[in-house]
Amino acid sequence: MEQRPTMTDLAARLGVSPSTVSRALRNDSRISVALREKVKAAAEESGYLPNPMVSALMATRRKGGAGEVDTVALVTDYHGAQGWQEKDVCCWEYEGVLQRATELGFRLEIFALQDYGNDTARLEKTLFARGIRGVLLGFSRGGERRGMLSPKHFAIAGLSAYFRDVVVDRANFHGMFNVRLALEHMVAKGYRRTGLIAPEFNNRISGYQWSGSFLDFQRQLDPGRRCTPFLHGDGDFAREFAAWLKAEKPDSLLVYKTAVRQLLSKAGLRIPQDLGVAYLFRTADEMDAAAGIDGNLRAVGAAAFDLVVERLTTNRRGVPQDPKEVLIKGRWQDGPTLPAKT
Repeated sequence: MEQRPTMTDLAARLGVSPSTVSRALRNDSRISVALREKVKAAAEESGYLPNPMVSALMATRRKGGAGEVDTVALVTDYHGAQGWQEKDVCCWEYEGVLQRATELGFRLEIFALQDYGNDTARLEKTLFARGIRGVLLGFSRGGERRGMLSPKHFAIAGLSAYFRDVVVDRANFHGMFNVRLALEHMVAKGYRRTGLIAPEFNNRISGYQWSGSFLDFQRQLDPGRRCTPFLHGDGDFAREFAAWLKAEKPDSLLVYKTAVRQLLSKAGLRIPQDLGVAYLFRTADEMDAAAGIDGNLRAVGAAAFDLVVERLTTNRRGVPQDPKEVLIKGRWQDGPTLPAKT
């Protein structure tokens, strides 16, 4: 079946932005008559069809003078000198959010809480005054915040575990599936005793999906093949890791956000000669250099934006009575850090 072009495809063909295409198709007076006709002709020729639910939403809200109906706010609360734009995980999720917004004819605008003195009430007033009702919560980390963004006036959803103290519908990676997928591939490659290495904090904000999935997988193995996970805190835990390594004697490691190469080097062990290693989430540098899980985080971002649009189209505001979480499965990728055992 032939796939119809998206608004992004149509915009690229015409050399304009997707928002220009969106406005031209709805006869926005800010777009010249000549360009409107050009866009309409190209849309008809290519077989482009607008999303009917989003089109109906836009038309209804414009009729009511609802303000910036085609803008969705991405609210961030990322404290510290290093911004979320420097994190691979955040950038991949953002790319997915932005692509889905563009495909659906929305404009995505970033609102950083620090620009409002970390005062959520000030931010809410700005959004409300501009008529922005769609909000996606994303990219937060520890820090003081005055108040909590209220879902009362907004169609609001959450990205991953950011702003996890706000009860909203969310899209997230499928932690339990990803751990089991990795372990199954490691067993298939001949590894018999795999250890899980991850920070306790990250395991906790995953909803304990990583340790839960790992321990359930271990339960199904012969007792001699079971390995206690190493869930560490911040600071210098090299001595604890060395003791764990000596006690558990793993032949492979499934790792998240831990400098395992340096730790193994101190113990005189090499990757992959002495231990195979796979990563639960690979960084950009690890993509071609290591085995592990592609977290499919662009799809997580897109799914989170879909949740905002779903609440907009069904005119739902406030805290969801039955909050849901959409889980996106990752993909396994082979790599030189985990060769098959002979």
